[in-house]
Amino acid sequence: MARVEFGIVMEPSAGYTARLAVEIEAMGFDALLCPDTQCLSPEPYGQLSLAAARTSRLFLGTGVTNPVTRDSSVTAGALATLQIESGGRTRCAIGRGDSSAAHIGRRNATTAELRTYVEQVRAYLKGETVMRGETASRMRWIEPGSLPEVPIDLACTGPADRKSVV
Repeated sequence: MARVEFGIVMEPSAGYTARLAVEIEAMGFDALLCPDTQCLSPEPYGQLSLAAARTSRLFLGTGVTNPVTRDSSVTAGALATLQIESGGRTRCAIGRGDSSAAHIGRRNATTAELRTYVEQVRAYLKGETVMRGETASRMRWIEPGSLPEVPIDLACTGPADRKSVV
C-alpha cells in the first residue's frame, strides 16, 4: 500500500521560514512547499535552503514555480543547490504561471511551453546538455548522474491544451 504524505504550502517568510520548518517537521508533516510568486511572497529558494539546514527529514520545494518568471537553467540551478543542501530532500512543483505572471502583466505559459520547460529542467538536473536555440547549455558544476533525482510535479489550471501533453 502506498504511503500517504502530508505537507504544507506556506509562503516563505524572511526571518521565520527556517524556524517554522522546524515546527512543521516536529508536528509530523512530510513536506513544506513554498510558492515562487515574486510579488506576493519572498524568494523561496534561499528560505528553503535555510529550512534545510534546520530540519532532517522534511521534504522541501516549490509549490509552485513557473516558466514565465524563471528561466529553466535558473530553476534547475536553484533546485540542484537545494537538493545538495537538503541531502536529497528536494521536491518541485511547476505550473503555468498564474499569479506570478498576472502580477507582472504576462500571460501564463502554454502547455507546449510548460512541457519544454520541464524537459529542460530535468535535463539540466541530470547534468545533460540542453540546446537553447543555437547554444549548447549545461550546468558545468553538475557531473552527469551525480545529483539524486528531484521529483517534479505539475500543477496546472485553466483550459486544457490537448495538442501537447506534458
